[in-house]
Amino acid sequence: MSTELVTEAKGNSYAPADDFLPQASSRSRRVWRAALWGALVVLIVGASVSFMLALNLAGVRYPWTSFPILALFALAVIMAVLFVLRLLTAPEPLIPIAILKNPVIRCAIAANAFGWGSIIGLNVFLPIYLQRVMGLSPANAGLSLVVFMVALNTSAGFAGQVLGRVRHYKLLPMGALLISIGTVATLGWRADTMTPLSFEFMLILIGAGFGPLPSLTAVAMQNMVARHQLGISVGTMNFSRNLYATMLIAVFGAIVLAGTVVGQPLDSALQTGISATAFGRVFFVAAASMSIALIAIVLMEEKPLQTGAELDAQ
Repeated sequence: MSTELVTEAKGNSYAPADDFLPQASSRSRRVWRAALWGALVVLIVGASVSFMLALNLAGVRYPWTSFPILALFALAVIMAVLFVLRLLTAPEPLIPIAILKNPVIRCAIAANAFGWGSIIGLNVFLPIYLQRVMGLSPANAGLSLVVFMVALNTSAGFAGQVLGRVRHYKLLPMGALLISIGTVATLGWRADTMTPLSFEFMLILIGAGFGPLPSLTAVAMQNMVARHQLGISVGTMNFSRNLYATMLIAVFGAIVLAGTVVGQPLDSALQTGISATAFGRVFFVAAASMSIALIAIVLMEEKPLQTGAELDAQ
Protein backbone atom coordinates (compact mmCIF):
# COMPACT_ATOMS: atom_id res chain seq x y z
CA MET A 1 0.00 0.00 0.00
CA SER A 2 2.87 2.38 0.64
CA THR A 3 3.86 2.33 -3.04
CA GLU A 4 0.36 2.90 -4.38
CA LEU A 5 -0.51 6.30 -5.71
CA VAL A 6 -3.74 8.04 -4.97
CA THR A 7 -5.05 10.26 -7.72
CA GLU A 8 -6.48 13.57 -6.55
CA ALA A 9 -10.00 14.47 -7.66
CA LYS A 10 -8.68 17.42 -9.68
CA GLY A 11 -5.43 17.86 -11.61
CA ASN A 12 -2.77 15.32 -12.55
CA SER A 13 -0.67 15.40 -9.36
CA TYR A 14 -0.13 12.27 -7.31
CA ALA A 15 0.59 11.56 -3.64
CA PRO A 16 1.52 8.43 -1.74
CA ALA A 17 -1.40 6.82 0.07
CA ASP A 18 0.60 6.77 3.33
CA ASP A 19 0.33 10.57 3.48
CA PHE A 20 -3.32 10.16 4.37
CA LEU A 21 -2.77 7.67 7.21
CA PRO A 22 -1.68 10.17 9.90
CA GLN A 23 -4.90 12.11 9.30
CA ALA A 24 -6.98 8.99 9.73
CA SER A 25 -5.05 8.14 12.90
CA SER A 26 -5.63 11.65 14.23
CA ARG A 27 -9.36 11.33 13.57
CA SER A 28 -9.39 8.00 15.39
CA ARG A 29 -7.69 9.57 18.39
CA ARG A 30 -10.23 12.38 18.45
CA VAL A 31 -13.11 9.90 18.30
CA TRP A 32 -11.52 7.88 21.10
CA ARG A 33 -11.04 10.94 23.28
CA ALA A 34 -14.64 12.04 22.68
CA ALA A 35 -15.87 8.57 23.65
CA LEU A 36 -13.75 8.65 26.80
CA TRP A 37 -14.98 12.06 27.88
CA GLY A 38 -18.53 11.01 27.04
CA ALA A 39 -18.22 7.99 29.33
CA LEU A 40 -16.92 10.17 32.16
CA VAL A 41 -19.74 12.67 31.72
CA VAL A 42 -22.35 9.90 31.64
CA LEU A 43 -21.01 8.43 34.88
CA ILE A 44 -20.97 11.68 36.86
CA VAL A 45 -24.32 12.83 35.48
CA GLY A 46 -25.86 9.46 36.22
CA ALA A 47 -24.51 9.48 39.78
CA SER A 48 -25.70 13.01 40.55
CA VAL A 49 -29.12 12.56 38.93
CA SER A 50 -29.73 9.29 40.80
CA PHE A 51 -28.72 10.90 44.08
CA MET A 52 -30.93 13.95 43.57
CA LEU A 53 -33.91 11.88 42.45
CA ALA A 54 -33.61 9.75 45.57
CA LEU A 55 -33.56 12.85 47.79
CA ASN A 56 -36.46 14.50 45.99
CA LEU A 57 -38.67 11.41 46.01
CA ALA A 58 -37.84 10.10 49.49
CA GLY A 59 -40.49 11.00 52.03
CA VAL A 60 -42.66 12.65 49.37
CA ARG A 61 -43.49 9.92 46.85
CA TYR A 62 -41.93 6.88 48.52
CA PRO A 63 -40.79 6.02 52.06
CA TRP A 64 -37.07 6.38 52.74
CA THR A 65 -36.60 2.62 53.09
CA SER A 66 -38.59 1.68 49.98
CA PHE A 67 -36.96 -0.24 47.14
CA PRO A 68 -36.98 2.63 44.55
CA ILE A 69 -35.21 5.00 46.95
CA LEU A 70 -32.61 2.44 48.06
CA ALA A 71 -32.03 1.42 44.44
CA LEU A 72 -31.42 5.03 43.39
CA PHE A 73 -28.96 5.58 46.24
CA ALA A 74 -27.15 2.34 45.34
CA LEU A 75 -26.98 3.35 41.68
CA ALA A 76 -25.57 6.76 42.64
CA VAL A 77 -22.83 5.15 44.75
CA ILE A 78 -21.91 2.61 42.06
CA MET A 79 -21.68 5.22 39.29
CA ALA A 80 -19.70 7.59 41.53
CA VAL A 81 -17.18 4.83 42.30
CA LEU A 82 -16.88 4.00 38.60
CA PHE A 83 -16.34 7.69 37.83
CA VAL A 84 -13.50 7.94 40.35
CA LEU A 85 -11.90 4.73 39.10
CA ARG A 86 -12.10 5.99 35.51
CA LEU A 87 -10.48 9.27 36.51
CA LEU A 88 -7.59 7.38 38.07
CA THR A 89 -6.94 5.34 34.93
CA ALA A 90 -7.90 7.70 32.08
CA PRO A 91 -4.96 9.23 30.16
CA GLU A 92 -6.94 12.48 29.73
CA PRO A 93 -9.33 12.66 32.72
CA LEU A 94 -12.20 15.09 33.01
CA ILE A 95 -10.72 16.30 36.31
CA PRO A 96 -6.89 16.21 36.20
CA ILE A 97 -5.65 14.16 39.15
CA ALA A 98 -2.17 15.72 38.88
CA ILE A 99 -3.58 19.11 39.83
CA LEU A 100 -5.53 17.68 42.77
CA LYS A 101 -2.35 16.20 44.25
CA ASN A 102 -1.38 19.69 45.40
CA PRO A 103 -2.82 20.23 48.93
CA VAL A 104 -3.25 23.98 48.41
CA ILE A 105 -5.33 23.40 45.29
CA ARG A 106 -7.41 20.72 47.05
CA CYS A 107 -8.17 23.06 49.92
CA ALA A 108 -9.00 25.93 47.57
CA ILE A 109 -11.41 23.80 45.53
CA ALA A 110 -13.04 22.39 48.69
CA ALA A 111 -13.45 25.84 50.24
CA ASN A 112 -14.92 27.24 47.03
CA ALA A 113 -17.35 24.33 46.60
CA PHE A 114 -18.61 24.14 50.19
CA GLY A 115 -18.86 27.90 50.49
CA TRP A 116 -20.55 28.62 47.16
CA GLY A 117 -22.82 25.58 47.55
CA SER A 118 -24.28 27.09 50.71
CA ILE A 119 -24.77 30.50 49.11
CA ILE A 120 -26.46 29.06 46.00
CA GLY A 121 -28.70 26.89 48.18
CA LEU A 122 -29.68 29.88 50.30
CA ASN A 123 -30.50 31.85 47.14
CA VAL A 124 -32.95 29.10 46.18
CA PHE A 125 -34.64 28.59 49.56
CA LEU A 126 -34.58 32.05 51.14
CA PRO A 127 -37.38 33.32 48.83
CA ILE A 128 -39.49 30.27 49.77
CA TYR A 129 -38.80 30.99 53.44
CA LEU A 130 -39.85 34.62 53.01
CA GLN A 131 -43.11 33.60 51.35
CA ARG A 132 -44.12 30.64 53.52
CA VAL A 133 -42.90 31.82 56.95
CA MET A 134 -42.81 35.61 56.79
CA GLY A 135 -45.77 35.98 54.44
CA LEU A 136 -44.12 38.12 51.74
CA SER A 137 -45.31 38.15 48.16
CA PRO A 138 -43.11 36.49 45.50
CA ALA A 139 -42.05 39.91 44.16
CA ASN A 140 -41.12 41.28 47.58
CA ALA A 141 -39.34 38.05 48.48
CA GLY A 142 -37.15 38.36 45.39
CA LEU A 143 -36.46 42.04 46.00
CA SER A 144 -35.44 41.29 49.59
CA LEU A 145 -32.44 39.36 48.29
CA VAL A 146 -31.06 42.31 46.31
CA VAL A 147 -29.25 43.65 49.38
CA PHE A 148 -27.70 40.20 49.86
CA MET A 149 -26.14 40.14 46.40
CA VAL A 150 -25.07 43.79 46.61
CA ALA A 151 -23.25 43.14 49.90
CA LEU A 152 -21.64 39.96 48.52
CA ASN A 153 -20.35 41.56 45.31
CA THR A 154 -19.15 44.70 47.08
CA SER A 155 -17.27 42.63 49.63
CA ALA A 156 -15.78 40.43 46.89
CA GLY A 157 -14.56 43.45 44.95
CA PHE A 158 -13.00 44.98 48.05
CA ALA A 159 -11.31 41.70 48.99
CA GLY A 160 -9.92 41.31 45.48
CA GLN A 161 -8.11 44.63 45.87
CA VAL A 162 -6.78 43.82 49.34
CA LEU A 163 -5.56 40.23 48.93
CA GLY A 164 -2.76 41.08 46.52
CA ARG A 165 -1.45 43.85 48.78
CA VAL A 166 -1.04 42.01 52.07
CA ARG A 167 1.29 39.24 53.16
CA HIS A 168 -1.14 37.19 55.27
CA TYR A 169 -3.99 37.14 52.78
CA LYS A 170 -6.00 34.44 54.60
CA LEU A 171 -6.84 36.55 57.65
CA LEU A 172 -9.52 38.71 56.04
CA PRO A 173 -11.45 35.84 54.38
CA MET A 174 -11.30 33.70 57.53
CA GLY A 175 -12.59 36.46 59.79
CA ALA A 176 -15.29 37.50 57.33
CA LEU A 177 -16.43 33.91 56.74
CA LEU A 178 -16.66 33.34 60.49
CA ILE A 179 -19.10 36.26 60.67
CA SER A 180 -21.13 34.79 57.81
CA ILE A 181 -21.28 31.36 59.47
CA GLY A 182 -22.43 32.85 62.77
CA THR A 183 -25.11 34.87 60.99
CA VAL A 184 -26.48 31.87 59.08
CA ALA A 185 -26.56 29.85 62.32
CA THR A 186 -28.40 32.71 64.03
CA LEU A 187 -30.86 32.77 61.15
CA GLY A 188 -31.52 29.08 61.73
CA TRP A 189 -31.93 29.62 65.47
CA ARG A 190 -34.40 32.49 65.00
CA ALA A 191 -36.14 31.21 61.86
CA ASP A 192 -39.60 31.52 63.45
CA THR A 193 -39.11 34.97 65.03
CA MET A 194 -37.38 36.98 62.29
CA THR A 195 -38.70 40.40 61.30
CA PRO A 196 -38.21 41.90 57.82
CA LEU A 197 -35.75 44.49 59.14
CA SER A 198 -33.63 42.03 61.13
CA PHE A 199 -33.70 39.63 58.17
CA GLU A 200 -32.28 42.29 55.84
CA PHE A 201 -29.51 43.01 58.35
CA MET A 202 -28.72 39.30 58.47
CA LEU A 203 -28.48 39.16 54.69
CA ILE A 204 -25.98 42.02 54.65
CA LEU A 205 -23.75 40.22 57.16
CA ILE A 206 -23.97 36.92 55.28
CA GLY A 207 -23.13 38.50 51.92
CA ALA A 208 -20.35 40.72 53.24
CA GLY A 209 -18.85 37.83 55.20
CA PHE A 210 -18.82 35.44 52.28
CA GLY A 211 -17.54 37.89 49.64
CA PRO A 212 -13.78 37.48 50.26
CA LEU A 213 -13.86 33.67 49.95
CA PRO A 214 -14.19 33.41 46.12
CA SER A 215 -11.31 35.85 45.63
CA LEU A 216 -9.11 33.96 48.06
CA THR A 217 -9.73 30.53 46.54
CA ALA A 218 -9.16 31.79 43.00
CA VAL A 219 -5.92 33.60 43.93
CA ALA A 220 -4.59 30.67 45.98
CA MET A 221 -5.25 28.16 43.22
CA GLN A 222 -3.90 30.27 40.38
CA ASN A 223 -0.81 30.96 42.48
CA MET A 224 0.03 27.23 42.51
CA VAL A 225 -0.56 26.14 38.91
CA ALA A 226 1.47 26.77 35.78
CA ARG A 227 0.14 29.30 33.29
CA HIS A 228 -0.88 26.59 30.80
CA GLN A 229 -2.96 24.89 33.52
CA LEU A 230 -4.99 27.93 34.54
CA GLY A 231 -7.93 27.10 32.29
CA ILE A 232 -8.32 23.49 33.35
CA SER A 233 -7.80 24.34 37.03
CA VAL A 234 -10.51 27.01 36.95
CA GLY A 235 -12.77 24.60 35.07
CA THR A 236 -12.19 21.95 37.75
CA MET A 237 -13.08 24.43 40.50
CA ASN A 238 -16.26 25.53 38.71
CA PHE A 239 -17.27 21.93 38.00
CA SER A 240 -16.81 20.92 41.65
CA ARG A 241 -18.71 23.98 42.87
CA ASN A 242 -21.69 23.45 40.56
CA LEU A 243 -21.87 19.73 41.25
CA TYR A 244 -21.84 20.20 45.01
CA ALA A 245 -24.32 23.09 44.88
CA THR A 246 -26.75 20.98 42.85
CA MET A 247 -26.58 18.13 45.34
CA LEU A 248 -26.85 20.48 48.34
CA ILE A 249 -30.00 22.04 46.89
CA ALA A 250 -31.48 18.53 46.67
CA VAL A 251 -30.52 17.97 50.32
CA PHE A 252 -32.19 21.25 51.31
CA GLY A 253 -35.33 20.20 49.46
CA ALA A 254 -35.40 16.86 51.26
CA ILE A 255 -35.04 18.63 54.62
CA VAL A 256 -37.83 21.10 53.89
CA LEU A 257 -40.23 18.38 52.71
CA ALA A 258 -39.30 15.89 55.44
CA GLY A 259 -42.43 16.68 57.48
CA THR A 260 -44.91 16.28 54.64
CA VAL A 261 -47.19 13.28 54.16
CA VAL A 262 -45.87 10.60 51.82
CA GLY A 263 -47.76 10.73 48.54
CA GLN A 264 -49.00 14.29 49.09
CA PRO A 265 -48.91 16.44 45.92
CA LEU A 266 -45.88 18.69 45.81
CA ASP A 267 -47.85 21.94 45.40
CA SER A 268 -49.99 21.05 48.40
CA ALA A 269 -46.92 20.18 50.45
CA LEU A 270 -45.32 23.52 49.59
CA GLN A 271 -48.46 25.36 50.65
CA THR A 272 -49.22 23.62 53.95
CA GLY A 273 -46.47 21.20 54.95
CA ILE A 274 -43.47 23.52 55.47
CA SER A 275 -42.70 25.02 58.87
CA ALA A 276 -40.16 27.52 60.14
CA THR A 277 -38.43 24.67 61.94
CA ALA A 278 -37.72 22.94 58.62
CA PHE A 279 -36.12 26.10 57.25
CA GLY A 280 -34.13 26.42 60.45
CA ARG A 281 -32.63 23.00 59.77
CA VAL A 282 -31.74 24.12 56.24
CA PHE A 283 -29.93 27.16 57.61
CA PHE A 284 -28.02 25.02 60.11
CA VAL A 285 -26.90 22.67 57.33
CA ALA A 286 -25.81 25.69 55.26
CA ALA A 287 -23.81 26.96 58.26
CA ALA A 288 -22.19 23.52 58.61
CA SER A 289 -21.25 23.50 54.92
CA MET A 290 -19.69 26.94 55.25
CA SER A 291 -17.81 25.73 58.34
CA ILE A 292 -16.20 23.02 56.20
CA ALA A 293 -15.12 25.77 53.81
CA LEU A 294 -13.60 27.66 56.74
CA ILE A 295 -11.70 24.55 57.85
CA ALA A 296 -10.36 24.11 54.32
CA ILE A 297 -9.07 27.71 54.36
CA VAL A 298 -7.43 27.21 57.77
CA LEU A 299 -5.67 24.06 56.50
CA MET A 300 -4.57 25.72 53.25
CA GLU A 301 -0.91 26.71 53.33
CA GLU A 302 -0.34 30.42 52.83
CA LYS A 303 2.18 30.47 49.99
CA PRO A 304 3.73 33.79 48.88
CA LEU A 305 1.86 35.14 45.88
CA GLN A 306 3.74 34.97 42.58
CA THR A 307 4.01 37.82 40.12
CA GLY A 308 2.90 37.59 36.52
CA ALA A 309 6.51 37.27 35.35
CA GLU A 310 7.09 34.33 37.70
CA LEU A 311 3.99 32.58 36.39
CA ASP A 312 5.08 33.12 32.78
CA ALA A 313 8.48 31.62 33.56
CA GLN A 314 6.93 28.31 34.63
